[in-house]
Amino acid sequence: MAHLEAGLRSFNRRMPEEHNRVLTDHAADLCLAPTEVAMGHLADEGLAARSVLVGDVMTDVCLQVRDSVLANPRPVPGVKDGEEYVMATIHRADNTDDPERLTHILDALGNVDRKVILPVHPRLRARAEADGITIARGNLTTIDPLAYPDMVNAVTHAAGVITDSGGLQKEAFLLGTICTTVRTETEWVETVENGWNVLDPDAEHLDEYATRPHPDDDPGHPYGDGRAARNVATVLLEAGERDHS
Repeated sequence: MAHLEAGLRSFNRRMPEEHNRVLTDHAADLCLAPTEVAMGHLADEGLAARSVLVGDVMTDVCLQVRDSVLANPRPVPGVKDGEEYVMATIHRADNTDDPERLTHILDALGNVDRKVILPVHPRLRARAEADGITIARGNLTTIDPLAYPDMVNAVTHAAGVITDSGGLQKEAFLLGTICTTVRTETEWVETVENGWNVLDPDAEHLDEYATRPHPDDDPGHPYGDGRAARNVATVLLEAGERDHS
């Protein structure tokens, strides 16, 4: 068994994903890590001998889709031509299950000094309806969930991203868009270390952080060069050959 995206750690055991990551890594025959940091986590847990750095396969996908949407621009729902906006997503239980906290986050999004576009995740919609909370307010505009290419397009052209999603933090980084994360931690620590992502766990500084200037330094390619899938295929073929030798 091979585990792709092995070694990612948020160190937040309240997240079901964190338990799944650790258990799967320790059950796997091959741990295919996306980053050097992930390789370090695997080594710390005694898994170095079965770990291989391959890069991040979702980076492959994101960069390919980015090139496609740049070649074929499309409108962003809820945004007028030339209008600056911030893309947002909120869906995690920590941010949606407590009505008071959810209301505070929505108020903070509505107070950002740009239009904020929020594709409404089914979990967010269900929790808001159950608690009688109206999502749209102030500068916060809601839209239906977007297909992946449409989301890549929207993030590429946004002034900033606000999210509690793990994947969107990384995608914002890859697409050159500043990100603010409404969580206490991130699996993608490179985004924070490079200055492209800031953690704002209590949504107290969204207006200040949302459209802050980009870092000047070149962040490099911590998630690979877009050829992770090829690396994965090579590792799996080599493992298969060893098993049959």
